[in-house]
This record gives sequence, C-alpha cells and structure tokens, in this order.
Amino acid sequence: MKDKIINIIAILLIVTGISLIGYIVYSKYESSKDQDKMKTEFYNIIHESSDKNKAKDSKAGNTEKYEGPKPIALLKIPKINVEVGVAEGTSDYVLRYAAGHFENTAQPGEKGNFAVAGHRNLVYADYFADLDKLVKGDKVIVSTKDGDYTYIVEKNFIVSPEHSEVLNKTDDATITMVTCTFGAKNRIIVTGKLQK
Repeated sequence: MKDKIINIIAILLIVTGISLIGYIVYSKYESSKDQDKMKTEFYNIIHESSDKNKAKDSKAGNTEKYEGPKPIALLKIPKINVEVGVAEGTSDYVLRYAAGHFENTAQPGEKGNFAVAGHRNLVYADYFADLDKLVKGDKVIVSTKDGDYTYIVEKNFIVSPEHSEVLNKTDDATITMVTCTFGAKNRIIVTGKLQK
C-alpha cells in the first residue's frame, strides 16, 4: 500500500512538472509570436506614409491584423543580441508583448530620461535577460519613425524597488532600462547617454 501511494505521488509530480514545462514553452512561443507581429507593425508604421509600400503590402496579401500594444520604437542592444519592440506603458499586458516605455518620461532622442522596462523571467518574455551584462561603452540603438538614436551605456547597478528616482527627469538626453533581478527582489538599472 505504501509503495502504491509513493508511485501515485511520483506520477502526479511528473505530470505536474511536464505540464509546467509545457506551459512555459507555450507562453514563450506566444510571446515570441506576438513580438514578431509587433516588429512587423512597427515597420509598417515607419513606412505607412509611403503609398507605394501600402500598395505593395496589400498586393502581397499582408492582411493579418495586429491587435497588440502600438509600438513606438524598436530597441536594439547588439552586445546581448536584443531587438525588441517598445510600447507605451508598463502594464503586465504591455510587458508580455514588449518592452514598456514609462509614462511621463522622455521620448526617444528627446532631452530628458527615456525610461524603459522589460521582463527577464522564465514564463513570458525575457528580452532583458542579459541586461546585467552591459558595461560602460556598450551601445543601445532606439529606432523610431523619426530616425535612429544611439545611446552609450554609462552605468549598470542594482537598486531596491522603492528607488524610483532612477526614473527622474535628466538634463541631457538619456536612457534608463529597468528589469528585475531573478526572484524579483531588486531591480537592475542600466543608464546611458545619447551619442551626439
């Protein structure tokens, strides 16, 4: 009887483990698919002023409607092989699709602090999984419909979640990228300055 109970518990643990892994893989697949759609939407926004491109897209049968958060930029970090769409807001909904732009902070290329948050978790998106590997001098490129802006990393540090002053306005055109440490106890902060 004792062996039977142990076997049942073992089977339940295996089924639970397989289900959890399946859920994580499915969630990552969905997030990746949504991010690809967002990037396509971003490129469509950049080219929307061109009637030639509109006609070309419609002839190619590009009719799949994108219904996620509207992208405002594309953030590229060559050192850690990141290319992620950026949308307004930092709600769970936005961060599931993309990196999120903190409301009331500067827009890309503007004077002030352009602040962005991104996930690095196992379940959904992990766009900022390697953010902690950035060092002074690394490049962060932000593409918008108005052009590309290159920021040069200046600092990489950790703060507790209460330290919201990292989002404060700055005198120069800067970028602040925010993500959680594993376990979400603290926040990794990477700051940079717009290259002139």
